[in-house]
Amino acid sequence: MMEPKEAPQHIGSSNSVQEDVAFNLAILSLTELLSLGGLLGNGVVLWLLSCNAYQNPFSIYLLDVACADLIFLSCHMMAVVSDLLPGQLGLPGFIQTSLTTLRFLCYIVSLSLLAAISLEQCLATFFPAWYLCHRPRHLTTCVCALIWALCLLLDLLLTGACTLFLGESSSHLCWTLWVVLAALLAALCCTMCVSSLLLLLRMEHGPQPHQSRGFPVLVLLAVLLFLFCGLPFGIYWLSRNLHWHIPYYFYHLSFLTAGMHSAAKPAIYFCLGSARGRGLREPLQLVLQRALGDATELGSRREASHRGLMEVAA
Repeated sequence: MMEPKEAPQHIGSSNSVQEDVAFNLAILSLTELLSLGGLLGNGVVLWLLSCNAYQNPFSIYLLDVACADLIFLSCHMMAVVSDLLPGQLGLPGFIQTSLTTLRFLCYIVSLSLLAAISLEQCLATFFPAWYLCHRPRHLTTCVCALIWALCLLLDLLLTGACTLFLGESSSHLCWTLWVVLAALLAALCCTMCVSSLLLLLRMEHGPQPHQSRGFPVLVLLAVLLFLFCGLPFGIYWLSRNLHWHIPYYFYHLSFLTAGMHSAAKPAIYFCLGSARGRGLREPLQLVLQRALGDATELGSRREASHRGLMEVAA
């Protein structure tokens, strides 16, 4: 009587495994396709912005965001294979740890840069006089360098405390660092949400509600994209290391949405900057400059104000 009962269970478990493999292959295929498109799009943005990144501060932010997304997608394409098909194809431990470290570093850098962009755009919108005249000239460069340095330090501490990559691991220190990282993620998300809400209220109820909709709209769309597509990947990492209970398929979908988050940003830039009826007949450089919109205007006005102050002083 035992054999007839065990056979259906074996068949059911086999079917379940096959369904899981098929689902993982579907997620893997979509993730790889999105990552390839994101590599192309971020590469184009990186190339275009590198030519005139220092015309306004927001171009420097977007240049760093494109660089972080490019590295993230490159690592994500390779690491997601062993994540979704652990028994089918695996990578050596050293390579897997290196990919994980780089991928998480670029994720945190991109999130921090997005928070800095939204906060600075909010300041530029509510305090235009201070932004044009009293904002430190090299503030953006210093902020970007500080973000990369601090995120690299945090990532190396996590790697050293939670793995054997740099020596003996420490479970207590590892857990403490992940709690700190969870607080940092929550703080960055709150900063983006509050800044975006203030920008939205200013755009709708400001003194000129139908103007100044260029770069602020880009910031709002980027924040929404992160909340819906980028945030699940951060929740995945936190739940994996803090032992939170999350549905099984959430892990797999977070890989797909993470690729979508980094790949969709160039599409937002070019769609927002493209003129109606022009299609693809415009140079991409012009389209990207139009997407920057008010940021370009603020940058030019800031340069004009500096020249005016120097002329008055002379």
